[in-house]
Amino acid sequence: MATKSQSYGKASLRWQPATDGGFEGAVIIAGKRGEILHDENEHRLLARLRNEAGKLEPNYIGIEGAIGRFLEFMPGGLRGERSVSEERDYKLAASRELNSVLPLEQALEATEKDAAAVRRARVWLNILSPYETMHMKTVLEKPEGPAFLRGAARFASGEYSAGAQAMEASLRKYGNQSWPKATYLGYLWRPAQNMFCKPTVTQDFAQRIGHEFQHVYKPNIDGQVYHSLMDLADRTLEATRHLGAEDYIDVQSFIYVVGGYTEKDRPDP
Repeated sequence: MATKSQSYGKASLRWQPATDGGFEGAVIIAGKRGEILHDENEHRLLARLRNEAGKLEPNYIGIEGAIGRFLEFMPGGLRGERSVSEERDYKLAASRELNSVLPLEQALEATEKDAAAVRRARVWLNILSPYETMHMKTVLEKPEGPAFLRGAARFASGEYSAGAQAMEASLRKYGNQSWPKATYLGYLWRPAQNMFCKPTVTQDFAQRIGHEFQHVYKPNIDGQVYHSLMDLADRTLEATRHLGAEDYIDVQSFIYVVGGYTEKDRPDP
């Protein structure tokens, strides 16, 4: 029987058809083999092996551990007295502003007038670094501004490859593309469908819950990475609905608290 293998961080996943039907496989790390898993479906077995490998990461606490850590900082959940509700409010206000100034459908055919309107709009939040905001505003006042908006709109509409290429070409003269810049406008246009990506804190979170995003991530903007990001966001949304999570605005806040907060952020006793 042909054995297949795949690298996953520091681990190796190995699996093959089982003699009694279905598939079997195990995680190997530092020369040691973990428990042999069986499954009728090869893709499902591979997902289970990745999950087992994720548990071996040094910062792994699992999604329940992540929820526990979040509640240490926000005891009332996402809508408690000490919560991220204020942050949600200003993100929703920026979303309404962007959709008023330039709806996503109109952005697919964005003009210089549209670029100028977005640049002036109250949509520039501190989830972007000052440098990222300056970079995007600079592009929007240049001839490449409409093309950048059209690329962002295509990416937000699911055309990841074409949208990423258009944004990259528009930004090239003024600085490097990045995941925050690529995902920012789509996140504001449709916060119930598109996720914002801050790479460092999101990779940290993925490692804590054992998600493959920590290994799939790469700086270049492409569909595979974004699909992994959305899988991470979807799983987190479902796991945190009991805390009040409604959309990817809440997911991004949850991820930031779990991965970005430190001891100084704990509430007073």
